[in-house]
Amino acid sequence: MIHCDIIVIGAGPGGYETAARAAANGLDAIIVERDQPGGTCLNRGCIPTKALCRSAEVAVTVREAFDYGVSTSGFTLDYAAACARRDAVVGELRQGVVTLLGGVRTVVGEARFTGERTVAVGDEVFTAPMVVIATGSCPAPLRAEGSELAVDSDRVLEMDRLPAEITIVGGGVIGMEFASIFSAFGSKVSVLEYCHEILPPFDREIAKRLRMAMKRRGVDVSVQASVSRISKADDGRMSVDYVS
Repeated sequence: MIHCDIIVIGAGPGGYETAARAAANGLDAIIVERDQPGGTCLNRGCIPTKALCRSAEVAVTVREAFDYGVSTSGFTLDYAAACARRDAVVGELRQGVVTLLGGVRTVVGEARFTGERTVAVGDEVFTAPMVVIATGSCPAPLRAEGSELAVDSDRVLEMDRLPAEITIVGGGVIGMEFASIFSAFGSKVSVLEYCHEILPPFDREIAKRLRMAMKRRGVDVSVQASVSRISKADDGRMSVDYVS
């Protein structure tokens, strides 16, 4: 059994900041992470989507450049290259987290409690007077028949090429970011939002302006749309049934 001053479970922003601060104050700290350091925002959320949003912004600017007197005939869109740039950005920032944790022992694996202040990771057992749980959360499942046919945002970020058509269930921040990215790279995009307007927590006038801007880009947005069923045809195409 290995003794230390503090065990932190989860290397997201809450976890790695806690562990780094503890080490900086002279404590013997251990952090446990089953995936990559940096958490959801760095690895599967804000950073990768913002990197792709920047690529999408450039694509739209180039496509519309002729309206400003700039000829850009012959340009091509390469989503795989955009993904490679995204991964490079994420990798660089992830290395920054690793550097921040230089004074902290990092244990890779899934933590489980075997006692009040005892944590096991694989065959190793750790104990400390302080244990911090910073494991974050996971996406809520879609409550509709055939929901297992849908993919979540993690799976979408693993793709290095886009389908010709895609339907996004949910018009929140992440959903609208993906809609903007995919439409900029040539996919036909539909968005289904359950609430009265997209971006439910935001000012409705701002949300309405964004919805109209996306419509001008060719994105089909339906609000007050409750998804009831997802099905797959023999040719592999998906269909989404919803009521409004």
